[in-house]
Amino acid sequence: MADAQLPLRIITAAAIFDGHDAAIGIFRRILQSQGCEVIHLGHDRGADEVARAAIQEDAHAVAITSYQGGAVEMFTHTSDILEEAGFGHVFLFGGGGGTILPHEIDHLRNSDIGRIYSPEDGRTMGLVGMVKDAMERAGEIDLMDASRFESLTGPISASDHASVSRLLTMAENSPAVEFEETLRRVRSVNESEECPVLGVTGTGGAGKSSLMDEVMLRIRRDNPNAKVALLATDPTRKKTGGALLGDRIRMNSLSDSNLFMRSFASRNSGREIADCIDRAVEVCRAVGFDLVIVETSGIGQGNDAITEVSDVSMYVTTREYGAPSQLEKLAALDFADIVVLNKFDRAGAEDALIEIRKQFQRNREAFDESPESMPVIPTIASQFADAGVDRLWQAISKLLNDGHGCDFSASEPRLGADGLPTREPPIPPERQGYLAEVASTVRGYHDRTKKVSDAVRLVQQLEASAEQLRKSGKASSAEDIYEEAVEIRNTVPSEAWKSLEKFEGMAEAYRSGEASYTVRGRDIPVKTTHETMSGTKIPRVALPTSEDWGERLEWIRKENAPGSFPFTGGVFPFRREDELPVRMFAGEGSAERTNKRYHFLSKDQDFNRLSVAFDSPSLYGNDPQERLDIFGKVCESGVSISTIDEMDMLFEGFDLCAANTSVSMTINGNYWWHLAAFFNVAIRQQVRKFVEVEGRDPTEDEYSKIRSETLSTVRGTVQADQLKEAMGQNTLVFNLDTALKMMGDVAEFYVDNNVRNHYFVSISGYHIDEAGANPITQSALTLSNGLTYVELFKSRGLDADKFLRNFSWFFSNGMDPEYAVIGRVSRRIWAIAMRDLYGVGDRGQKLKYHIQSSGRSLHSQEFTWNDYRTTLQALYALSDNANSLHTNSRDEAFGTPTEDTVRDAVAIQLILAKEYGWLRNENPLQGSFIAEYLTNEVEEQVLRIFEEMHSRGGVLGALEVNYQRNRIQDEGMIYEHRKHTGETPIVGVNTFTDSDAESVSAENFDVEVTRSDEREKRMVIERNEAFRRAHAEEAEKGINRLKQAARDGDNLFEVMMDIVEHCSVGQVTQALFESGGKFRRNM
Repeated sequence: MADAQLPLRIITAAAIFDGHDAAIGIFRRILQSQGCEVIHLGHDRGADEVARAAIQEDAHAVAITSYQGGAVEMFTHTSDILEEAGFGHVFLFGGGGGTILPHEIDHLRNSDIGRIYSPEDGRTMGLVGMVKDAMERAGEIDLMDASRFESLTGPISASDHASVSRLLTMAENSPAVEFEETLRRVRSVNESEECPVLGVTGTGGAGKSSLMDEVMLRIRRDNPNAKVALLATDPTRKKTGGALLGDRIRMNSLSDSNLFMRSFASRNSGREIADCIDRAVEVCRAVGFDLVIVETSGIGQGNDAITEVSDVSMYVTTREYGAPSQLEKLAALDFADIVVLNKFDRAGAEDALIEIRKQFQRNREAFDESPESMPVIPTIASQFADAGVDRLWQAISKLLNDGHGCDFSASEPRLGADGLPTREPPIPPERQGYLAEVASTVRGYHDRTKKVSDAVRLVQQLEASAEQLRKSGKASSAEDIYEEAVEIRNTVPSEAWKSLEKFEGMAEAYRSGEASYTVRGRDIPVKTTHETMSGTKIPRVALPTSEDWGERLEWIRKENAPGSFPFTGGVFPFRREDELPVRMFAGEGSAERTNKRYHFLSKDQDFNRLSVAFDSPSLYGNDPQERLDIFGKVCESGVSISTIDEMDMLFEGFDLCAANTSVSMTINGNYWWHLAAFFNVAIRQQVRKFVEVEGRDPTEDEYSKIRSETLSTVRGTVQADQLKEAMGQNTLVFNLDTALKMMGDVAEFYVDNNVRNHYFVSISGYHIDEAGANPITQSALTLSNGLTYVELFKSRGLDADKFLRNFSWFFSNGMDPEYAVIGRVSRRIWAIAMRDLYGVGDRGQKLKYHIQSSGRSLHSQEFTWNDYRTTLQALYALSDNANSLHTNSRDEAFGTPTEDTVRDAVAIQLILAKEYGWLRNENPLQGSFIAEYLTNEVEEQVLRIFEEMHSRGGVLGALEVNYQRNRIQDEGMIYEHRKHTGETPIVGVNTFTDSDAESVSAENFDVEVTRSDEREKRMVIERNEAFRRAHAEEAEKGINRLKQAARDGDNLFEVMMDIVEHCSVGQVTQALFESGGKFRRNM
């Protein structure tokens, strides 16, 4: 065998139903920088997917992060699968901060399952130190050990992935004689019967991997028994020797056991394919694959290495090739059998199609044929069921069948009337510039503010001068100056003078101690001062006392009193005194256990502000299951809700239509099911009340009335932010276009059914921040997502004034100074954009937001000190007039909090709200020089990020090129680096640490942590199975109806409202996968 000192091949992934990929993203970068070849799978990967990748890629090691509970089961199940396949040598390592407890770490280590790096390891070893330690352990594994190949003595089939993988390792690393001798022994197909090779090449970023995934899905659809191997090359970095083998993360098709993939680094080839690819092709043909696909790394104009190994060649490009003359330089247009113009939905793509067809025609001198007949095929690989990809597979299969004796089937593509794939961008082309328009609108507003404030100030000064001259007996001069003042006054918009008059009236009312304001036509009287024990009357809202008209007007236009445009100081004039902004996030185990926690949290409160944390199978739209890696997640870090009966049990004892009750649900993946179940439970409750009073079931008309009144009454929020999921939290489970279309279905349902008091989206920056973003990026990306939803829903013909009332917002607060102002910055930008650009009324201009203290700032070291950080973050939020607030419990660094720590977290809010005298004033940031500076500075940086996204095609275009995720990951890397170097001090973690304190171990870890037990998990699984059995017939009808509605383009949420009584969340999710497509991960 060859030298065993091969580059380390490492699989990296976040555990199943876990979207926390910031840590694994950091570690895969460090592994690459240390010379490893990294096959990155991304978030939400089951043990079967991880093990399959480790086997097919013949990896030395697997790195897994797990932050959602179930780590023991995830590592154990992965290890079991590898062991059974003969890959027990693969080294498993990973971490999960404090969420993997010391005794769990000890169990995995003592059972020889895996090495878990703890927060203490991070503190003592550092990020690079942990990686080097793992690499040292993985380096003890010799992939070229002769014993690994002893079983390769007889014919091997394409179904034997483990043996095929070992053969490919030989193809890459063994001397020619050994490889050829082994291949001769294992050959199961005669050379005359070997399959053809499809070569795929193209420019970097053209979408080759996504396209190949879609092609493989078509192969699976039309030829379910076909066995296909994909061999992909990515470049090796010359400086480090490491490589990111990044194609596998894009491949949803690999769940099929007939499909196989192997990733190669170019290593020393210096070309777009690895030197071993020819031998790897030999292996795949010899063992009986029906088709081998070879994909190159991105190429330049003159590269043609793919022709050395392929029978049929395909070149993939996009509109971004430059001027038409650049096409004349492309070698690919000479050798390619098919040219694919991917991302055909982009502006200018139709012109590019014409240009490429003509150049292809010229290159082939096919002037007796029409340009339209050239094999140049437009596709939109990101679009579910794209007819262009169907047409591409049809063309590929014809070439393979006609020229190479294959017998592939291909469905007929459903093209548009113009013979091209349907282009239906979610946002119309004429509205693609909305982010730049918002930036221009906000800056224009401020420019007008300065201009009109200067004019008003000048009028005041001139009139005062004229008056002074009159008093001095200089009437003639006074008259001249007064005329100048009148002339300038007339240039000032009347609205400015009205604003000054209104301000004067407000100031007088607020000084009087009594005032009132109007909400939905109801006049609400308020006391405007609070008297301290010392007798000082503290104004609830303090207003500027400047006599300078220009200064006043500038303050009015940039700040204004809370409740007045542009709502910088808050969206309501005064805080409600009958309801505190407390909203506590809770969810643990079964529905009945969480229901008990809700009653505990609501005890002695005049209001019930419930916030539901779901377990991770629920978050990803799955039913609870016995499979070990899924079983470990059931009932952990949240409540398991998979049927409407579970949802009913969750809210037992709470009237969901009561005025003092509201429910926030933090769910995004298949939130449509959970929202429909929630509404139906609220309707169930009102029907039960009707039956109790009337002693009979309601008639059809009475039921319809109950349903209508319930929908218009129920209060609360569902998070439902699909764009944020695509860039941050990672629980997006459906194709993004499908998810956005279904969000529009919900918006339409709310408008049509007069759902006035429930928010159908909580546009969330919290998870963007948790993924690594800094506060400015959090604000910019969150606002841009909200603006995108406005454009999406308006493009459906919905009235913005009717759907904007159902928008809410959700931010994170950390310790950096910008967190103090992101709420006020966001309110101002939103109000100006909604009024001046979109022409929206008062209610739609108001950005109402919830704040949660930072999860990133919860540390397992000196974890009791987390309460101090949370208190300061809560003070940021309350000082900025947040509409509601959740304070994290100190032990959430480990898992679900206990009742005691939740009680302490609630106390933080109550003490600040009830005892902290500074907050008797409700606008303490207004008038502060530093707050004013930060507000202006952060706002401008947010607008610049808008412009950066605009240059990439808006939010959706920026997502395609990974702008948001790259920005979040880069900022997360900066934070982690500064934390580990101590440049960013964190007391008790990297500074002022107790050197005498014991490191946390299983023996001295005495923190009570909430975990679900096996009995509870099995109980919810059995209830789910019983529900599905009892409703099997109705569920089948409901699922078929849902699929038909998807095919017909109907409102899916309307259907969901009807079928949720009989269908579990897992059944609905699977149906939507089939009819709407799965989300494709990215780096």
